[in-house]
Amino acid sequence: MRLIDVGVFLERERQIEEEGTVDRDMKTVLKVLHDLDTNYAILSHRWADEVDYLDIMELAKMENRDEIRERSGYRKIVKGCQQAENDGLEWLWVDTCCIDKRNSTELSEALNSMFRWYENSKRCYAYLHDVDIFSTTPDHETFAKFNGWPEWFSRGWTLQELIAPEDLQFFNKEWQFIGDKRSRACNLEEITRVPRGVLEDSLAAYGPSVAQVMSWAADRETAREEDRAYSLMGLLDVNMPMLYGEEKKAFWRLQQEIIRKSTDQTIFAWVPTDETSQPGCPVLADDPSLFRECHDIVQIDSKEFYSKLSDLWGAPDNSEDTGILRRRNHFFRRFFIPQQWSVQNQAFRPFTVTNMGVQVQLPVRRYCGYPLILQVALACKREGGPKPIIINLVPWRTRCYRYTGQVKRNLTLTPYRHSQVILAYEGSGPSSGIVIEEVDGVVASLLDQCAARVGINVGNNDVDEHRLGVTCAEIHHIPDRWLQIFTSVIASRRSIFHFVLHTALYCVIAATMGVVPFFTTATISIAIVWILSEAYAEIPFIRLCTSECSSRGEYIIGSGMEIIVLRGSRPAVSSITHGETRIPSHVVHDVRILVRFLFAILAILEDLLVESTTPKALLFLPQFVLLGILSMPITVSEALRWSLLQVVYRLKLRKYMFSTRTSGVVFTLLHSRTEKAEVTEKVMNELLPTPNTRAWKKWKDIILRRIRDREDLVIGTTD
Repeated sequence: MRLIDVGVFLERERQIEEEGTVDRDMKTVLKVLHDLDTNYAILSHRWADEVDYLDIMELAKMENRDEIRERSGYRKIVKGCQQAENDGLEWLWVDTCCIDKRNSTELSEALNSMFRWYENSKRCYAYLHDVDIFSTTPDHETFAKFNGWPEWFSRGWTLQELIAPEDLQFFNKEWQFIGDKRSRACNLEEITRVPRGVLEDSLAAYGPSVAQVMSWAADRETAREEDRAYSLMGLLDVNMPMLYGEEKKAFWRLQQEIIRKSTDQTIFAWVPTDETSQPGCPVLADDPSLFRECHDIVQIDSKEFYSKLSDLWGAPDNSEDTGILRRRNHFFRRFFIPQQWSVQNQAFRPFTVTNMGVQVQLPVRRYCGYPLILQVALACKREGGPKPIIINLVPWRTRCYRYTGQVKRNLTLTPYRHSQVILAYEGSGPSSGIVIEEVDGVVASLLDQCAARVGINVGNNDVDEHRLGVTCAEIHHIPDRWLQIFTSVIASRRSIFHFVLHTALYCVIAATMGVVPFFTTATISIAIVWILSEAYAEIPFIRLCTSECSSRGEYIIGSGMEIIVLRGSRPAVSSITHGETRIPSHVVHDVRILVRFLFAILAILEDLLVESTTPKALLFLPQFVLLGILSMPITVSEALRWSLLQVVYRLKLRKYMFSTRTSGVVFTLLHSRTEKAEVTEKVMNELLPTPNTRAWKKWKDIILRRIRDREDLVIGTTD
């Protein structure tokens, strides 16, 4: 690093001040030294009218040196050198003049090393140019632009300059001492949200999560957008080249570098806002401000994570742990449900950053009502919180994007399974709504409500014309209800495992203890009832409602932000009824596990009382009671309105996506055949922002001609 020789600089300043000239034999002001072998002071300040490397080196030869010496930036250097001399330090580093910014290599090295330089300094001087005293209360009148605090606390680069130095002293605009970091730790924590432990000890000793560090920088500003990322490199212990001009991509690159060397999953726990949320956005945040509410999110180790993860099994996503979940007995579930074994033995695996995205293994489960949305549990929690942080993802082609839309919170959830997913770290998902294209899959609008109707009224208030997309799907096969029930039972693999296990267990008990055939028959019957009820508890009951297509084989499913156009000669699904169990599935599981042990106890007692005079009929009563518990009817509650259209089996899709609302409106009008060509042309001319472009006129002519001729629309590359 290049340092200012305090003695030489002050001597040169004295000669210029008193004699108007400089001794030619004077040593150079700047010298290159190593930070680990040198005792030096360092200056932290807010840039204003500064002097650069050439100004300092050539000051003695410059004709305008008096003008340079009058600058506020030069006076800061003079005062900094005087303070360093008073503290017995021979060297001072100032970022404005100790870096030759003409050399891109030197600039990049300095920015990557800056945190270490501040950390290794013997003393850091924080110059607050706009205060007389260290205020302990916000002054919104004087500092209206900076949340009521001096400007130094609002800048991006000064965050590491606050945290890194061991000895940080504050000076007012007259260079009078007004406090140090340790004595002002409580005030600094209130101003900056940096925990007192970080200020009094060190960043390494406190060990904050990535999300916490990001939250400290959420409200800080920099002159260039890229510096919002570059100013965090030292705090997050990463290095990367400087590429000014890349704008928000710098923050994505920073997060990729963090992921390459850390398994800290708090980096995915950012909170979307109304301004930044979109249906499918990257999993990595595009700005530190999205971590504003993450100041209390901490990492948890694998043992605690999987212990807390079991609390989420079968519980609603928005349920608060007020002690009921904590008291709920998971002992049986942990040792007797096979899926728990596989989860408990999982360890955190490192992330892999590829050109496709971030490849990682995470616990994933699906919402029964939103089959395309994945709920992912992260190995982090809020301080004092009972549950891990969860986020929602939506698959789009080969990657998963962050889903920030609403999901009904009272839906049954499937168990977690470790899955390998590729998280998109930049770009965006579908341009309007979440539209999935698969050979065998699901068409979903993922909206608040779904209704079937022929055609669409463009003037309908329910249609948000600013965010309109279209999906065209062709229906080839719809299963009947009995086939669906059979498939649901077969899909419940865990139930089949239970059936085999219980049947074998009770047969062995009956054979070894000589239990009467009644007991064996009853237990096997109960096992059969068990698997049937298990299937309905695990897989929600679904009723498909069909509607006959119009004469042209088309109708529209419309909603607030997206339109789904279904085409086909057979009856197509127009709505879905979803039934949830009256008894939560996790309660059913726990009761059944308890009953399993009660049956074993009854079998033993029955065998012990064979020679007893006690009537064995007394034991049949609790058996019948337990039989009733196990075969409780899984009733269907009032149907919930889904915000999606679901066709689960053998679906073939054709997809047309348009990024603008206008294209969606025109395309829908074309397919619905509800408007005449003249009306369509009027709507098109009114809605398109640039209706007179050559490309638009050509496309409009094609559409109008096909509407008039009642042709089928086939979008080709020439169109």
